[in-house]
Amino acid sequence: MNLNSTELKGTLKFNYRDLIIFILPILIFSLYLFMYNPGVLTAASFSQLHQIATGQFTTASPILHTLLVMLFIKIFKTPLFIGAFQILIFAAIWTIICKYHRDDSTKNSQYFVQFILTLIICLIPINAVYSVTLSSNVLFSYSVLFLSFLIKVMIDKNGEINNKLIILMALTIAIMSGLNSYGIIIAVICLIAIAYYLLSRNISRNTLVSFVGIAVVFLLFVGSLNFIFDIQPDTANIQTNDAFEEEINLENAKTQFFSAINDNPQAEYESLSQANIRHGNYESVDSYVGLFRENFILNGLFNNPILYMIFSIALLVLISFIAKSKDIYLVYVAPLANSIIMLIIEQNNLYSNLLVFYLILIIFISLCFKLNLRPNDFNSLVSAKSTPKKAEPQQTANATPNYVEDSYYTDLESELEDLSLDDINEMLGRDIENEEKIDEPQNEPQDESDLLDEILKEIEMEKQNQD
Repeated sequence: MNLNSTELKGTLKFNYRDLIIFILPILIFSLYLFMYNPGVLTAASFSQLHQIATGQFTTASPILHTLLVMLFIKIFKTPLFIGAFQILIFAAIWTIICKYHRDDSTKNSQYFVQFILTLIICLIPINAVYSVTLSSNVLFSYSVLFLSFLIKVMIDKNGEINNKLIILMALTIAIMSGLNSYGIIIAVICLIAIAYYLLSRNISRNTLVSFVGIAVVFLLFVGSLNFIFDIQPDTANIQTNDAFEEEINLENAKTQFFSAINDNPQAEYESLSQANIRHGNYESVDSYVGLFRENFILNGLFNNPILYMIFSIALLVLISFIAKSKDIYLVYVAPLANSIIMLIIEQNNLYSNLLVFYLILIIFISLCFKLNLRPNDFNSLVSAKSTPKKAEPQQTANATPNYVEDSYYTDLESELEDLSLDDINEMLGRDIENEEKIDEPQNEPQDESDLLDEILKEIEMEKQNQD
């Protein structure tokens, strides 16, 4: 079943609704970028900047992300534009997700729900803080979100994917593998799961071979970067901290890193200072972030990846129940693989769980609008699923409907009930006398239906005589 609210088209035409969805996270997240200028940096962030400054790359940061950061650093001489780039990436991905799952030919109700959900997502501090954090985990989580969305598109197409979708999926898998130390494991799991799905749908051999071949080529290219740039093992052993879990202080992070390596900053972008935090009107925003970080209830409700994993699985079960298809579970293969690996190695890079939950929520909302479901309709769905239907008797093609025969005999019964036994005997006696008076006997016996007609006529005549 196609879970999308609109049919797939060759090109997406963007309108003012898409523009508003796109601008909303940019406006709110940019406030955090300006407040935490040049961005949220941890000790691991300074480790990456120091690699760029010295030209000696280590396994402390994924090389693909380090090269991307180096590109922005060489152009702008500040990490500020890395945060701006991440904001644009999230806004673009989220706009495409909302666009795909919205039917703009209908009223504004579905767009209004998407707008409110987008506003809530932007107002949750963890999403804004991560968007301006210099960490490979941010873009890794965005790639997991985008891959999950592409898998949803593939499911809607029942596996009939074109070359554009093949390249997009393969490229996203490769990028995801290069943005996390264990990304290659997650990428291979996703590659196998998607290939198995395509194989189970009896897709043409060329499509399956193209997808697997292109994905493997991209994966080999990303993996070869470690050999090209001669990546050395990390000896500094800088602990990777969650930027949202701890109080954001750029100066402390810088001191922690350079004290660990017993060195001084090598370039101007390593001598960063917090320009705007806790100054003027921005103190209220910083207090707002601290409220969500320090409050037990708010932190548990909006920054609990395990809780959002449970929510996601519950929603997937509900979507599968309504759509009567288990294919939708494939959407969660990437975040589930990441969660299992992170639990094994005891790390907390689970921000992708929150993002994919937002995607599943958008899918659920679009399904409700497509089927025009209301809260009371779910009870009827459950009762209809649990109550077995009774088998109805089947009629043959030439059989006369039962209600015609029943009606005929019902009318005859009602007529006979009005007569006494003597009247019936008298009527039958008249019929016998009439038969005796006939000079020439009938060559053919009287039909049973004719006899019944005669009886009915006699009944009518008797009633008229009594009146």
